[in-house]
Amino acid sequence: MMDHLAEQALQFVNRLTHCTCHFVLDTQCRPYSGGECTIFVFETDGGKRIGVRMEQNISAATHLKVETEVQFLEAVKREKIDHLPYLIGYDLDSVPPLIATGWADGRELQWTDSTPPPQIRHNILRTVAEATLDMLRVNTSGGSALKWVTDKIYRTRTKRALSGHLLEISVDDCLELQRDVSRFHLPEFDDAPHVLVHGDLQPSNIIVNGEGVACIIDMGTATMVPLQFSAVYPRFLTSEPRQIEGVFDWSCCNHSKAQKADRAFFLQCITDMAPRKGEQACRYAEILALDDHEDRQWWLNAVSREDIMRALKTKPYPPQTRI
Repeated sequence: MMDHLAEQALQFVNRLTHCTCHFVLDTQCRPYSGGECTIFVFETDGGKRIGVRMEQNISAATHLKVETEVQFLEAVKREKIDHLPYLIGYDLDSVPPLIATGWADGRELQWTDSTPPPQIRHNILRTVAEATLDMLRVNTSGGSALKWVTDKIYRTRTKRALSGHLLEISVDDCLELQRDVSRFHLPEFDDAPHVLVHGDLQPSNIIVNGEGVACIIDMGTATMVPLQFSAVYPRFLTSEPRQIEGVFDWSCCNHSKAQKADRAFFLQCITDMAPRKGEQACRYAEILALDDHEDRQWWLNAVSREDIMRALKTKPYPPQTRI
């Protein structure tokens, strides 16, 4: 007997395509799991493959998250941005809500200092750089970047620390994070638009096929942020500290020769492409090339992620990054 979620997904995709679809990749019995989602894959009579994703945990918060993701996917479709999921349809009234996108065959990116080989490596970096700049076309006048980051630190850090809801993070730590706003905020870009960022450019979200990127998947963590806080390197080009028995080990965070070369090539791709991608892309390239970008990115990560904020308290160098 077909699982009720599989049956729900099948009925949805049949309604959406006006044809009889069938499961592929054995997902009827063994659907993919991505984060907190279940994913079924179908093929139409014409051979087109479609992925249907549904949240595993249903709540008002997850429903809002899906609604927001649909809005971003619609914007990506409207702007005709390549290498991002192509929205086919959705059903927000379903329980759980359903999203259907085009399916990209391939495998998750494997990224080390020696894998993939140089030419494929450059193809991937070039594609990720272009998709990053293309997403800047999805933007809105969101107001002051200074107010945005100040409010975010108070709402997600200081306020929660005052109520004792942040593990191993004190009010003083939050105030130190707030003081660094004056160091990293760029007044000349304060009124620049808020732009779309993917939010989780790690290898598991980059599907490769042949010699390049088939699709950058999972827009579930995408969000709109002020332009000056959007300019960061992908997570697969940044080594994060390991936590071993409660202690953060930063020894793995020194960039290897290969990683330095990858970051330099990524920045060069951004710089070369920016002039033909528009004003916001040129601003993005300027910010990414700042001399203090390493410290800036760690600070931005601490603003967004509690684990990085805790880790930075133990970072041995540079001392001015301590919080």
